[in-house]
Amino acid sequence: MKLGGVCDRRLHSALTALVLTLTAATAIEPPGVAAQDVLPGADPQQAAAYEFTPADQRLLEAVQRGCFNYLWKEVGASSGLVKDRRLADVCSVGGVGFQLTSLPIGVERRWITRDQGQQRALSALRALAGRSDNRKHGVLLHFVDLETGGMLPEGRSEVFSTVDHALFLAGAIAAAKYFDGEVASIVDELIEQTHWKAYDVAEDGFVSMGWDPRLPRSEAAEAAPPPAGADRGGFVQPRWHIASDEERLVYFLAAGAPRSEYAVEPTDYYRLQRTVKRHENMPPLVVSWNGSAFTYFFAHCWIDYRRLAPDDPQQFGVDNPRVDWFENSRRAMLTQRERCIEAADRFKTFSDNRWGVAPCTGLDEFGRSAYLVQSVRPNLMDRDQWMGGTIAPYAAGSAIMFTPHESLAALREYRALTGGAGEPLLWSDPQAGGYGLADSFNLDQGHVSDDQIAIDAGPMLLAIENVRSGLPWRLFMEHAVAKRAVERLKLQRREP
Repeated sequence: MKLGGVCDRRLHSALTALVLTLTAATAIEPPGVAAQDVLPGADPQQAAAYEFTPADQRLLEAVQRGCFNYLWKEVGASSGLVKDRRLADVCSVGGVGFQLTSLPIGVERRWITRDQGQQRALSALRALAGRSDNRKHGVLLHFVDLETGGMLPEGRSEVFSTVDHALFLAGAIAAAKYFDGEVASIVDELIEQTHWKAYDVAEDGFVSMGWDPRLPRSEAAEAAPPPAGADRGGFVQPRWHIASDEERLVYFLAAGAPRSEYAVEPTDYYRLQRTVKRHENMPPLVVSWNGSAFTYFFAHCWIDYRRLAPDDPQQFGVDNPRVDWFENSRRAMLTQRERCIEAADRFKTFSDNRWGVAPCTGLDEFGRSAYLVQSVRPNLMDRDQWMGGTIAPYAAGSAIMFTPHESLAALREYRALTGGAGEPLLWSDPQAGGYGLADSFNLDQGHVSDDQIAIDAGPMLLAIENVRSGLPWRLFMEHAVAKRAVERLKLQRREP
């Protein structure tokens, strides 16, 4: 990829989301599926109560260690900021969010000392907080310079991204609760400066995906062009309006902002589009735009929906179904697994224990290295884009919060796959400094990605730690921002 991947890889979800505004009207409910609540079954804690065997724990520890190795080793020499991709020369602030939460995990797992973790957190946070060119209304750039934390030259930084800023803040919040001291002070300052309301400029009242300094004027319908002589730039027109994991994380944090004049209305969280669909006779669920796995687990890396009861939009006068978001993601991942199994007759990569599609590096239809963003029904776009059947192991691995049995079976399968000479096909030994599982593979193409991505390794590390110890959930939910969001959104604790 050119320019460290920045030109070919836009916002993690924006490869598909840029067309949300233009095409949302085509998302039509299939016959026989009316809008309905998504509530837990008889045993909502079944997934959360799963007991791992000693062999399971050893496998999970190894997978986690590989993810951590990437986030620890692939950093800027002077800043400590993690690389967006191993083969890139830039940092994505969304990846930094996962990096910051990885540090408490590394300390607790005794892979690093507490002092090492704290110093790395301080290094990364100081690099970002010490600049004035990397924030707009308190929201960080998507891509920043790997060594300085500042804006990249020649427009390579792209946009001040609300979703990447949300991923950063969520991860930073966990680190702040764990390390306290200066780490917490810097994070609190960055939280205080985040003016979510400034991005709430879309005509229908939703938050813009970001501010693009390359625009000659604002593309937001209600925002006036800047005065003569002012800096170029404007809010990008696509906005966050669908109730999947990126959006809910943005609105959860925005509702919990400490300054009321910077916060968005809690009602906006409930106004997000909740479209219920199902695959054949499987349980119905609220679907995302493309059905990719990450749209069902990103927010869950930090928000402990497992402990929250189904929400109630009616409390805010919004006519949307009630949803248990933990249950919704469980259904989504089981449905995606079933779809992958059904596609096994078309793609050799898929099988009962080889499943999970999410954005990753891989080969496109012309055999060129590319960033692949798959789509799988049921989804709002109402079509599949299998991208040749490439699997991203982190998809099933990160789903372990909801589907422990099925995810463990997938991780065992990926760990055991071998090449023609019996060598590990996807596995790079973490004990020898390797990064564990490959980012993607495709058996039809005979291709295994030689790259790694921070926002792929990160969620798998956090998800596994959540089911092993609950540490990321506990740290995040104990922070004042999360507590304030829960209160303002009137979310209720689940009954034991």
